[in-house]
Amino acid sequence: MDSLLCVANFPASTGYAWTFIGRMFAEVANALSRDGIRTVVAYPLLDARPESLSGSAAEAVGADLSLDSPRSIRAAVDLVRREHVRAVWLVDRPVVSPAYALLHGAGVRRVVVHDHSSGTRQVRHGVRGLAKRLATRLPWAAADAVIAVSDYVGERQRTAGRVPADRIHVVPNPVSVPETVRPRGEVRAALGLRPGRRLVAAAGRLTVEKGFADLLAAADSLPDDVDVLVFGDGPERARLEEQRAGLRTGARVRLAGRRPDAAELVAAADVCVVPSRWEEAFCLAAAEPLARGRPLVATSVGAIPELVRDGVTGLLAPPADPPGLAAAILRLLQDPDLAAALGRAGREHVVDAHGWARAIAGMVSVLAPPLSRR
Repeated sequence: MDSLLCVANFPASTGYAWTFIGRMFAEVANALSRDGIRTVVAYPLLDARPESLSGSAAEAVGADLSLDSPRSIRAAVDLVRREHVRAVWLVDRPVVSPAYALLHGAGVRRVVVHDHSSGTRQVRHGVRGLAKRLATRLPWAAADAVIAVSDYVGERQRTAGRVPADRIHVVPNPVSVPETVRPRGEVRAALGLRPGRRLVAAAGRLTVEKGFADLLAAADSLPDDVDVLVFGDGPERARLEEQRAGLRTGARVRLAGRRPDAAELVAAADVCVVPSRWEEAFCLAAAEPLARGRPLVATSVGAIPELVRDGVTGLLAPPADPPGLAAAILRLLQDPDLAAALGRAGREHVVDAHGWARAIAGMVSVLAPPLSRR
C-alpha cells in the first residue's frame, strides 16, 4: 500500500498555528484513506497524543526528519522504504536540497514543499539569479511541487525563488467558520467592559513585525468611549506595556495576554484590527474576524489584500502608519452601516473562497498523483 509522509516541524504537543497544520494533515489523510492510501505524520518529538490527528486516518510516529544531518536523512530514507512512501509533504522547507535526491532514490516519486512563510525575499540577478534558476530545475534535488498558501507567496516563489511556474500551485489556507457565535454582549461582559462603551480589538504574537505598537499609538486618536484590547504574548510585551503607560488614553488600552479563545473575543469588538508591518503569507488573524462577519481594518501588506479588499470586505491602511490606521478605525466606528456591510461581505468571501473542503481537495490534487489508488 502506498503512503504519504507528512513531516511536522514541531513536537506533537505544540499549539498555535501548528494545530492548524496538524488538522490539514488529518483531513488529507481522511481523503486519501478512501482510496486505500495511508498517511504517516512524523513528529520530531512525539511527546503527547496529537490532538489534531485524533479520530483521523493519520498515523503518528516520532522521528527527526529535519533532513539537516546525516542521521535525520538516514531516518527519513529508512522510513520511506519501510512504509512504502511515494509522496512527501514538507512544511516551510527549502525548495532545493541534496536530501531530496536521496528520498527519490529510496522510492519517493514526489517531494512537495508547502510554503506558509511570511516576509519578503531578495530577488537575485546576474550569476546568483542564474544559479538559483538552475538549482530549482535540478532533477531529484529540487522539490517536484511547491504549494503556496496565497497568490503573494506563489509570486514570491516565482520571482525570488526562481521556481518554474508550472511547479507552483496556489492552495489558499482554509478558514473555519463557526456555526454559532457567542452573543457579543455576553463576551464583553466577561471581559469586564462597561455597557455603552465601544471596543477595538486585535490578537497575535507580540512581535515588532505584527505592528501592535502602531495600534497603541493610534489609540490616542480614538474617541474617549473606545476601549482597545490586544490579545497575545511575545517578546515585545514589556515594551508595549511601557508604551501604553505613556499614552494619554493608556487607562483604556489593555494588553490582555494570550487566550485560547482570542478569535471569539476579538469578534466581540465593534472594529477588529490587524496592524501588521510585514508581508503576511496568509494572515489567519485577518481571516478569523472575517469568518465571524466582523468589520475589519488591516494593513496592505503581503497576502492581506487578497482577504481584505479595500471598501469591499474591509478597510486597508498603510503599514507602520498610526494616523492612517486611526482614520480607518474611526471611519468604521462612525459609520455602523458600512461596518456591518463590510462584515457581511467579508464572511461571504471567506465561506466561498476558504472552505476546508475546497482547500483539502486542492492539497490532494497536488499530493496524490504519485500514489496508487486501491
